Amino acid sequence: MSPTPDSTTAGRPLSDINADIRCLFARAEGRLRDDERVRHAALLEEWASAIRASVVTAA
Repeated sequence: MSPTPDSTTAGRPLSDINADIRCLFARAEGRLRDDERVRHAALLEEWASAIRASVVTAA
């Protein structure tokens, strides 16, 4: 079975992380300040970790 966007294998659901990223850009109106860029980078790393954790290695 393939992973879903709501996979919780690595902590928070991917959909929650994605929602946080979208909210960050919505609040910033598309232009991030330095502190928001740091938060965005952290969210992207969290998202990438969750994606890696949801991948099933082929036999």
